[in-house]
Amino acid sequence: MTKPREGDGEGAARLQPDASLSSTLIRGLEVLQCFSTEDRSLSNAEIARRVGLNRPTVSRLCKTLVHVGYLRRDARGGFRLAPRLVALSYPVLSAMPWRHEVLIPMRDLAAMFSGNSSLGVMSGDCFVHIQTAGNPPGWPHVPDIGQTGPLHRSALGWALLSILQGREYEDKLVELRDLHPEEFAGSAEKTTAAVARCRTEGFCVSYGDWRPNLTAAAAPLGRTEDGLCVAIACAVPSYRAVAEAFETELGPRLASAAQAIRQDGVFVLR
Repeated sequence: MTKPREGDGEGAARLQPDASLSSTLIRGLEVLQCFSTEDRSLSNAEIARRVGLNRPTVSRLCKTLVHVGYLRRDARGGFRLAPRLVALSYPVLSAMPWRHEVLIPMRDLAAMFSGNSSLGVMSGDCFVHIQTAGNPPGWPHVPDIGQTGPLHRSALGWALLSILQGREYEDKLVELRDLHPEEFAGSAEKTTAAVARCRTEGFCVSYGDWRPNLTAAAAPLGRTEDGLCVAIACAVPSYRAVAEAFETELGPRLASAAQAIRQDGVFVLR
């Protein structure tokens, strides 16, 4: 089975049984979440296999989702995600006007290092890109708004984890360990070291820990007034990444940029 995405945040499939929750709503969300970036269309049978439900149940769920505009049928009878889903994210993005203010320094960083810069927020066990800048030709991976990635094995994820303190930080590590036991065990030492570095030096570096063909540096910005944890990252293809440049130039510049952004008062880092 193809994973829908790297970490599904507060995905419905991970909710523990609770009589106060709507199982029908959870299952409907599971159907939407089972699509991956490689999928253009999925059959009823494939959706049923991915979400672990019987075909009649999936058929009713899909019919309902088509009716409300979140799925659409294609010429072959398969199901595709519908554009109306994008509209669901607009109120979320519009509540983050500060992401436009950060765009100028992001573009400067991307241009300076001929790379890509991205802004991410923590969501459950993953981060979500909410702004990107730079689109160098021939890039192996260009992040886009809405794409997700793991907190426990990426520079952006480590920078976000460094914002958490005390019990909140410990609880998040427990959550990640429970959800991704093998991955977490393999990256635990790097995670601890990267979080500590973010707290002391203001940045961390990942050499292909998430995507082997990318080297990235990230810096925590802090929390917004409504409690979102936000971090900024810059990445270049691994084939032209020079470790010394990341450690002594890009990383410190990113940390300085994050500090300058915090001067506006939108983000608080303790």
